Amino acid sequence: MPPTIPSLYTLSDLARASGVSRRILQHYAQLGLLEPGALTQGGRKLYTEFALYLIQDIQDLNQLGFTLEEIRNIMALKKAIFHPDGTYRQDWRREEIPLSDEDLWAMWRKTGEVLSSIERQERMIRRFYRFLTKHFAPKEVRDGLFSGPGDGGVKGAGTGFPGGAGHPPGEGGDAG
Repeated sequence: MPPTIPSLYTLSDLARASGVSRRILQHYAQLGLLEPGALTQGGRKLYTEFALYLIQDIQDLNQLGFTLEEIRNIMALKKAIFHPDGTYRQDWRREEIPLSDEDLWAMWRKTGEVLSSIERQERMIRRFYRFLTKHFAPKEVRDGLFSGPGDGGVKGAGTGFPGGAGHPPGEGGDAG
């Protein structure tokens, strides 16, 4: 079986595929957050499909409150441990990562803080979803006959299973 040739994107193609403006992508490239996977003979930069994942990561990290410098460090780590096509480098070594131990510890701490915040928010929104389901959802959803939009498509999710409309022991029907 012949090796597959990776898809390559111009910056304009990448903008269309990602839904992020070309100007923003140029800014990411200038900051070193995105690097081309190949260059044409004429010097035109081409990006691999992995760039689409990196763009989504940059956007998500930004929304999660990571600073530009923190995002730059995360992208530097990704560049050190992944090939340009996005496959994991089994042979990466610590000395190839252009970040200090202090930078890596800071990244670990910030990631843990964000994860804790997301978990708190998820618990709160699940309680609120259960409250709304119990009091306002269609009867078929309340009775567990049909799943609701927040039940993960699980039939019976409204009957007391975690994440469903029922209230676990010790949790009342309040919104918070």
